[in-house]
Amino acid sequence: MPLSLGVAELADAARIAEIHTAAFGSNAMLLAQFPTPAVRTALKKSIELKALADIDDPKTTVLVVRDPSLETHSSNAASANEQTRERRNKEQVVAFAKWAHPVQPNENYVEPPWIWPAGTNLGVLDDWAKKTEEAQLRAVGNTPCYRLTFMGTDPSHRRRGAATTMVRWGMDRSRKDGAPAYLESTLEAASFYRNLGFVDVDKISLEYGIDGTEICSTYEEVSFLYR
Repeated sequence: MPLSLGVAELADAARIAEIHTAAFGSNAMLLAQFPTPAVRTALKKSIELKALADIDDPKTTVLVVRDPSLETHSSNAASANEQTRERRNKEQVVAFAKWAHPVQPNENYVEPPWIWPAGTNLGVLDDWAKKTEEAQLRAVGNTPCYRLTFMGTDPSHRRRGAATTMVRWGMDRSRKDGAPAYLESTLEAASFYRNLGFVDVDKISLEYGIDGTEICSTYEEVSFLYR
């Protein structure tokens, strides 16, 4: 059965956190910001809480891709509502994406905040956040834009077109509303966005210390723009 694209429900938040953790668990920046296994375990709850807030946020669309072939079949005695909930069980969701919508200058909008777990390396986290904010400012200035903030696919369901479908949703909205679409990408995923029509606009780089050592490392991403 083909994959289906839809808007996330609150019940999907825990599954989104699972996919996020699986997709980004080996990312060097995540490991630097959340430097111990205990912190990374607690981070999963932070991701779930942020997903709940984003799903309720009118300025964010959280997309999910479901695989209908994974649904658990309900008994005939179950009510229609119970069957619907069962069809949308967490095993169905194989990918997610978060698209932040354009915010106009006269709008009094504040994005739902992250709640970081104890033990987070806030120095590295804040330094990277500053780098990404500066990169977006260089790319679009104060122009309201769509922004792909996070996207992840369950590793066992990659290369099935889920990511392409979710990115094209944002591209379609960008064209319809006449607003650019912006994102930051890992170096490994950069060619994926180029192939879809995004253009490199900047390289983001941060040198940081490995927690508890004198060793330094450098992390890089690429920022992209679609018009």
